[in-house]
Amino acid sequence: MTQPNDPTSEPTPEQLPGDAGPTTTGAIPPTQAMPAQYSYPGGGSTVGPEAPAAGIPQAVLADGSSEGVSFSDDSRAKGSGRRTGVIAGGLVALLAVGGGIAFGVAKLSGGGAQPADVIPGDAIGYIRIDIDPSAGQKVAAVRFLSKLPAAKDVFSSDDMRQKLWEQAVKESKNACLQKFDFGKDIQPWLGQRAGLAVRPDKTGDEQNMVIALQTTDEGRASDTLGKLVNCSEDSKGKTDIRTRDGYVLLTPKGQGDATLAALDKGSLASNATFSGDMSALGDQGVASMWFDNEKFVKAMGDLDPSAAAASGMPGTDSLKGRTALTLRFDPSYIEVAGIGRGVDAAKHVDGSGAELTTLPADTVAALQLSGGGQLIDGVWPELKKALDSVAGGGGDVQSMLEDELNVKLPDDLKVLLGKSFTLAVPDQAFGSDMPTLGFKVTGTDAKRAEQVLTSIEDASGGALSLDKKADGDRLYVGTTSGYADKLAQNGKLGDSDAFKAALGDTSKMTAGFYLDLDAIEKYYLPEVGKQEHDLVEALRAVGLNVRSTGEGEGSFSLRVVGN
Repeated sequence: MTQPNDPTSEPTPEQLPGDAGPTTTGAIPPTQAMPAQYSYPGGGSTVGPEAPAAGIPQAVLADGSSEGVSFSDDSRAKGSGRRTGVIAGGLVALLAVGGGIAFGVAKLSGGGAQPADVIPGDAIGYIRIDIDPSAGQKVAAVRFLSKLPAAKDVFSSDDMRQKLWEQAVKESKNACLQKFDFGKDIQPWLGQRAGLAVRPDKTGDEQNMVIALQTTDEGRASDTLGKLVNCSEDSKGKTDIRTRDGYVLLTPKGQGDATLAALDKGSLASNATFSGDMSALGDQGVASMWFDNEKFVKAMGDLDPSAAAASGMPGTDSLKGRTALTLRFDPSYIEVAGIGRGVDAAKHVDGSGAELTTLPADTVAALQLSGGGQLIDGVWPELKKALDSVAGGGGDVQSMLEDELNVKLPDDLKVLLGKSFTLAVPDQAFGSDMPTLGFKVTGTDAKRAEQVLTSIEDASGGALSLDKKADGDRLYVGTTSGYADKLAQNGKLGDSDAFKAALGDTSKMTAGFYLDLDAIEKYYLPEVGKQEHDLVEALRAVGLNVRSTGEGEGSFSLRVVGN
């Protein structure tokens, strides 16, 4: 449920100093580098009511108490978490590197080598997990997760790495793995970071891949991993293990030395294209990914020729460019942010979220698309093919629709989308025969749009009756009487704190989505299981903000806001 404002609570993102990526409420500009760390005056006092003698911030728990917690300091096992690492070539090392995202700030360095520093620069796909990220990310993670009911249990739990290890071993039912003791055999050498990369070409039948696990003891890590590999007949003798600069590298058999040789020519971190993309992405948070789209999809297709077709993936000729993604925290939300660069098919569209922000204040769900008419020009040939395929290739679906609805395609579809199309659902007693929803179209031939909708109503035989209001180059439509007039007024949805946190800066948004979870939770909470009830109730809103930032470039931000 929505909580009342508390002047003693943590500062809002707008109150935090500096412009550090996820602490701002704006969407992430894909061409702007962001600082790796935040600046918090007073050290840890911004997180807890007191700064311990050692200068370690304290996490404010859900009940208002505070407790020192550890994000990555091996000397403080509480609350750290690491995710199981997967060894290339079908090999599972069951190493808990980052398994539940770490919740603490006892060590705020965020320094040291990243996996990209020990992965060859020819990598075409890269995934990274880091439970020792920037100081700001650790603070933000603690403050966001403290809003969740289960956070206190997580903070005060024993080392999560051990729990994940024990669970993985139990599920594997491998007697060999059960002989390993986490505290004696794994914990002493396990670091805070892990990365997996796909490289070009194959060695025999194996795709060139490498996993980099950070370690505090290269010799001990290599020895233990060698024993773990031999626990499985499927992986026994099929993995090379090498070390470099505080990391242990695992590759399919025969790729170990070749990987080191490729690394000597330059690391992924020194690849100008990769580093430029990641810099534009901003703070890389606790996890990040990067892909050379065309080369990566082709490599995955080589691994399984039917994979692309089975998943409906487009051909590689339409996948130019690169994609970068990150999972990161803000005190108010958790965010998945991403950018696309060099994507030939992505045409620039000027956008603004003004039509979304001026929806009625009681709106619980909304969707906006800018430049829909322009988009139709680019996708109509493929869309027509899809329509014709519905008829099994036995008819011209476009002509059938034009005759049935008395419209002209794609022209009238472009009229209905206009320069901006915004769909809204107000708060209401859902479950009635005709729910209230509506949309507004701006920058269009409103009279023609109204005629098209009237034709569709006529074709429905009375099943559809719309409330319509044309005003200059704007059309307002509602499914119930009076809602079109309400949409025509200057609403205040954009003034909502939940909306601001979920969407951030909408001034250049080309597509957006907003869902007020607090407003609709009464409809789904009764169906949620007892264990998930408190967690679901603690979530406030969801927002998606997509921006076109140039020809072939764009960014997005997907946020889940907590109460």
